[in-house]
Amino acid sequence: MKIKEVLADTAIKLSESGIEGAARDARILTAYALKIQVSDLSLKIDEQVSEQIITELEKLILRRIDREPISKILGRREFWGRLFSINEDVLDPRGDTETLIDFVIKKPVKSVLELGTGSGAMAVTLACEWKEVHVTATDISENALSLAKINAEKFNVENKIHFLTSDWFEAVKGAYDLIISNPPYIGLIEQDEISAEVMKYDPEIALFAGSDGMEAYKRIIPHLTKFLNPDGLVVLEIGASQSNQVKNLMNAVGFIDTKIVKDLSGKDRLVAAKLA
Repeated sequence: MKIKEVLADTAIKLSESGIEGAARDARILTAYALKIQVSDLSLKIDEQVSEQIITELEKLILRRIDREPISKILGRREFWGRLFSINEDVLDPRGDTETLIDFVIKKPVKSVLELGTGSGAMAVTLACEWKEVHVTATDISENALSLAKINAEKFNVENKIHFLTSDWFEAVKGAYDLIISNPPYIGLIEQDEISAEVMKYDPEIALFAGSDGMEAYKRIIPHLTKFLNPDGLVVLEIGASQSNQVKNLMNAVGFIDTKIVKDLSGKDRLVAAKLA
């Protein structure tokens, strides 16, 4: 079979299985199986594909039909212009989370605490973008931290990040100029609304936070003031319907300069706050 025939066949199989964006996914998976760039497919469209490659591609197609996300199949996801390694132990970094980076990036600080670093995408990004910063990145998952370290080494910032096994603030010491987190914020009552791609392939611990999705905020927010420098900033990612609840929790522990930040879709995405 020629590449153009393989592409058409792959797209049909994905489309018939209800995969949205089947043609796009067909190109990505075919290029991955061929070990070439997607942009090179059109240059090789009439080349023959070996039976071995077709067999490998069939396995990839079955994984996608089982709703495994493309990023998890490839083992990588782009975030803030960098390709991060990801696996089943970490939340797939979302483009929405770039809203947090965009919000803080113009005001570099010396010290950052990230609670629940997962793949390390945010911690590594800030370590890459800010020359003099030191980041403490925590996670309760040893497997997540192992992957985050790999990403830090990939971008040569491992000396700027201290990875710490911690259940939120449990093992944290010191005070920081910036505290950030994208905690789990989906309520267990919302499980039926979550796509198969997320439910089957993102770790539950990174998704769900009690029945209403507020449990992580209730554990994090009361301790923030103990770990924040006087002029420090806290930025938390939130679910689109949680902004007022999280803002009220922040105000209740002494934050007075609290704002809600929207993402590019116009949905509430962050709550940012200072003590004064």
